[in-house]
Amino acid sequence: MTPQDDEMRTAGHWFIANQAGPLTGEDAKAFMAWLRASPIHVREYFEVARVSRHFQVAAGDREVPLQSFLEQVRVEAGEVSALVRPTLRQLPATGSALVRGWKLAAVGALAVVAGVAVWWAHDGELFGIPKTYQTVHGGQRMQRLPDGSTLHLDSDSVVTVHYSGRERLVELTRGRALFRVMHGDPRRFRVAAGVAGAIAVGTRFQVSLNPGVATITVAEGRVAVFAGEPEWLGGQGLPADVQRVDVGWQARVDDRGVSVRSVDLDQAVAWAEHRILFKQRPLGEVAAEFNRYGRIPVEIEDPTLRALPVTGMLDAADTESFIAFLETLPGVRVEQTPTRIKVVKAASAP
Repeated sequence: MTPQDDEMRTAGHWFIANQAGPLTGEDAKAFMAWLRASPIHVREYFEVARVSRHFQVAAGDREVPLQSFLEQVRVEAGEVSALVRPTLRQLPATGSALVRGWKLAAVGALAVVAGVAVWWAHDGELFGIPKTYQTVHGGQRMQRLPDGSTLHLDSDSVVTVHYSGRERLVELTRGRALFRVMHGDPRRFRVAAGVAGAIAVGTRFQVSLNPGVATITVAEGRVAVFAGEPEWLGGQGLPADVQRVDVGWQARVDDRGVSVRSVDLDQAVAWAEHRILFKQRPLGEVAAEFNRYGRIPVEIEDPTLRALPVTGMLDAADTESFIAFLETLPGVRVEQTPTRIKVVKAASAP
């Protein structure tokens, strides 16, 4: 495969992505960066876009002025969506020789569009192209992967899935995700989150990433957990001394290594059912959970209030119920404004 084939395939990827809906966040930035990187990228993008949108019109024309078309292109933010809109019949003619060359290129471009459409349906697995999934603040997403595995993304979370002949690699770069791994695929299923790595030996586990630390909670089966990228990752098997974490246990991974503790699974994975379950849990941690979903942040500055153990179960998006719960706590007062919810100690009675 030539570099030109690679560029056309990438152009097809971006065209299909734009057709699926407006690009946002990191995808929009990556698209603009790719366009600005080379005039060749711009040319290939319009080649795919033009063939897809105007092939029937172009085939009926005696002359298709590709050069004139490209000369109108400027790669600037905010103009990309308009680049595929010009009608070819409105452009001046430049010669029939160029038409014949373009029509030959059109056949190849159409094949690329078809190939990219197949790739899109398989989330990049066919060609080993990474695929990113993400959620906004307060949102969740359930995604079925091509191998039959599923990932459940929590609020404000981002993962990128890579496929190779040896493994399925999921990189968690923000937030929290719950995985259910399908058996039968010979490739290992690995998750990387900061300094932490996990390989599925069982079927269902959760990975959460916070600054400097990642936690892996096993809901079903067993997971092999490690720190960094050890040399044995280049092989197929698992060394005997790799930490294996069983159901009902949670591994904490940071720069110091791996530590394991038992965990209440009901509390740990309640978010997947849009619930927050807390049993004698510090109020500060519970407030942080609600802040994953709420529009108005809950602030607790007093260390004694943050450490106050509380028990309950609430809907993750029901901030009003959480406020009502806070107001039932002895010695607690809630100060609410349009921009924040502040929890403070109540004034002592005279």
